Amino acid sequence: AKWEVYEAEFAGQDSIDCANVSSKFPFTEFFDDLEPIFKGENAKEDFEQAQLCFTYIKSIFDDLEDAKAFETMRSYSERSKYLVTTQAKIIAMTCTHAALKRHEFIKQGFEFDTIIMEEAAQVLEVETFVPLMLQQQESSSRLKRLVMLGDHNQLPPVVQNTAMQKFSRLDQSMFARLVRLGVSTVQLDMQGRARPELAKLYNWRYEALGDLEAVSCNKEYTLANAGMAHTFQFVDVQDFFGEGETSPRPYFYQNLGEAEMMVATYMYLRLLGHSANSIVMLTTYNGQKQLLRDIVESKCARSPSF
Repeated sequence: AKWEVYEAEFAGQDSIDCANVSSKFPFTEFFDDLEPIFKGENAKEDFEQAQLCFTYIKSIFDDLEDAKAFETMRSYSERSKYLVTTQAKIIAMTCTHAALKRHEFIKQGFEFDTIIMEEAAQVLEVETFVPLMLQQQESSSRLKRLVMLGDHNQLPPVVQNTAMQKFSRLDQSMFARLVRLGVSTVQLDMQGRARPELAKLYNWRYEALGDLEAVSCNKEYTLANAGMAHTFQFVDVQDFFGEGETSPRPYFYQNLGEAEMMVATYMYLRLLGHSANSIVMLTTYNGQKQLLRDIVESKCARSPSF
């Protein structure tokens, strides 16, 4: 090859002619559109520059070699599998997806060193094991560390069968179990997501939970919301036309009175000048979410004020 011949002629020599380094460089035309790559003052420096130029050219062919596989892969599935097993540095998935695709990952020779499990306190204990089993187990696994992030003081995993939940303790996550057994943990002691008045509603659940400086000083945390007398309010919504919470089908909960109250509050804030993207209507039930959407569509969609 041209480069090997060129390199063999100059490598290891104490005395090199600057003119020969530049005139015999085999890729001069490729770099013609750049500033002169050889200064002609020091032969050793010019040769090092030539080596850098060849490294750049070689990197182009390395990239082409990596992409070559895509020429033979026709389906999106094949290409995604190739990227996952050969190129990807970080792969994100749910525990459910890991369970569904476990055999495919093992068949592909999927390997990794670290697992970071977010919201680990809300994952069923048995589901926690699934990501740990995505590699071939016959030989030694590459897995070196498992990092679990979560808050065991919040909601536990959801188990809809009450008997299994209470008597079998299936609602206990592995995260909560390890904390209960005294495994060393790191607990954050400062919060920066809520005004101090709101944080007082839940900071009793944590040991010495303080506030970051931002929530005490930044204007978005210190200024009042126009039209609201308090930082927060709890409103006891009575039965609406004699009807409170309903469930049109199992686990699909709705409350018309609360939904009407939320939409009315939203409309009030919009008329005061609050932008729509600064208001959040938050609910924990899919049924209530659907009901809120229906009411907003009915009362707000046709008016530019809302």
